[in-house]
Amino acid sequence: MKQAKPFTPPTDGAEPSLTARIRDRYGDLSPLERQLADVILACPGELSGYSATELAGRAGVSKMTVSRLVRRLGYAGFEEARLAARRGGDWGSPLFLLPPGGPASDSDPAPLEAHFQRSAEALAATARQTDPALLAQAARALADARRIWVCGARNSAFLAGYARWQFIQVRGEVHQLAASGETMAETLADLNPGDRGPGDLLFLVGIRRRPPAIVRLLQTVRERAIPTILIADSHSALEAPPPPLTFRCETRSLAALDTHVAALAVIHALAAELILLTGAAGRARIRAIEDLHERLEEL
Repeated sequence: MKQAKPFTPPTDGAEPSLTARIRDRYGDLSPLERQLADVILACPGELSGYSATELAGRAGVSKMTVSRLVRRLGYAGFEEARLAARRGGDWGSPLFLLPPGGPASDSDPAPLEAHFQRSAEALAATARQTDPALLAQAARALADARRIWVCGARNSAFLAGYARWQFIQVRGEVHQLAASGETMAETLADLNPGDRGPGDLLFLVGIRRRPPAIVRLLQTVRERAIPTILIADSHSALEAPPPPLTFRCETRSLAALDTHVAALAVIHALAAELILLTGAAGRARIRAIEDLHERLEEL
């Protein structure tokens, strides 16, 4: 076999995933190593639950082949490769959260009732870890801000959009950061923390698998002292110190995709508190919106 080349790391400084390492080296693997690699690629999350002996048996290769492959991928040993697979699951990669055997598995799927029960458990867990005083403080910040800017990426984008639709019922000046066709910088340049009065506030939804741009945004607003409310998941590590007004939501589900019912519930609770805080002005805005709905025959 030809001399194996060293693993090629990504240029952005991020740790390469287990699957990225396999694909980068696949052409240099021996037939038995490819046989093992194919088993891992089919369901990489399974690696975190196997011993080296169990994985070898599943792939029909020797334990020595397992050791050779993990070293060829750049890991010090099998345990380090297992930890990498576990991190993929913790970070929320659907590929690492697929059930054993993948789509062709003979295992029975979770019944419908079990999925609803898991959503109820996520709501209960989030309720237990949500401080009512902190939620009231966040709602007050939403009510007092000069302008609110909502932001999110990927699944968090629709959650941020939902928050905006709730907030604009009772107060104005709730904007998207960034609007279609705009860059974040073009909006951020105008954000003001309000040293001499009400300032801008960022409402950021950052559920796990946050893009680097969201991480950099969180760092930038902290440096510029822009008040921030962060909606995050409960179990992935945040890449920067979270703002004081951070709400952790349980998102783990029985499927390979996260459940977001708890995040929606927290946003709804903030909106309900905001209605109370806006008082007569909020009710007047709701009446004005309803009047316009009738005049425009929109609904």
